[in-house]
Amino acid sequence: MAMFYRELARNRKQVLIWMLVLTLSSILILAMYPSIAEQADQYNEIMKSSPKAMISGLGAQNLDFGRVLDFFAYIVPYLVLAVAIFAMLLGAGMLAKEEEEKTIEFLLAKPVTRAEIITAKYAAALFYLLLFNVVLTVANYLAIEVVRGKSAYSLKAFLLISTGAFLVQWTFLSLGFFLSVFVVRSKVLTSLSLGVVFGFYFVSIASAVSEKLADLKYVTPFQYVNAANIIRDERLDGVYLLIMFAVIVLMTIGTYVAYQRKDIKG
Repeated sequence: MAMFYRELARNRKQVLIWMLVLTLSSILILAMYPSIAEQADQYNEIMKSSPKAMISGLGAQNLDFGRVLDFFAYIVPYLVLAVAIFAMLLGAGMLAKEEEEKTIEFLLAKPVTRAEIITAKYAAALFYLLLFNVVLTVANYLAIEVVRGKSAYSLKAFLLISTGAFLVQWTFLSLGFFLSVFVVRSKVLTSLSLGVVFGFYFVSIASAVSEKLADLKYVTPFQYVNAANIIRDERLDGVYLLIMFAVIVLMTIGTYVAYQRKDIKG
């Protein structure tokens, strides 16, 4: 437990900054809804006259700016992208920083196994990711309640969107942990992590705008949570859920196995 609390303390400032910035940004965007709702017909006409490929790429199919949850769904892809970056960087930094900062010898000299090190760090990262999502979800819910006026919405759909977004972030957190076993230099790891996140994001857009690349939707986590589809169906796609859980499990097991075999240099 001491190592778990140590990791919470080491990452507290980073998490609080990300949480504050993204939560306030989401609230400020949602605060624009009343003025946009007054001109919903004009915005809807603009969306209808826009190229279908562009609308698909934005994940804004059949959204009505006069409905508060549809407006929220329009900003969800950008919110998920931002928090996915946070999750990837958080996971990637947990193990790598010990070697880069030359503190790994201190840890290995203690009566703890490598598996215990990974477990403590993973638990701390997952705790912060859960906390981040709880705060963000509550803030978004309260903001929606304040600005929605007479616009009714499905609480179930809202919670499903939030749950799906968390699972996408957990997927990237696990990917970050796995990468940090092999890359320890922070600059390289940061660039690689950003490249992975944005790479998946661009693949998501490509799969949405091109029918020839439609099958790539199974490759990118950003396609697993389509807010417009969730509002329509009020469910998360079982295939996408299975893929995300499979990636999380495989990356987590891979991290334990690779770290046990790694030749760690202090």
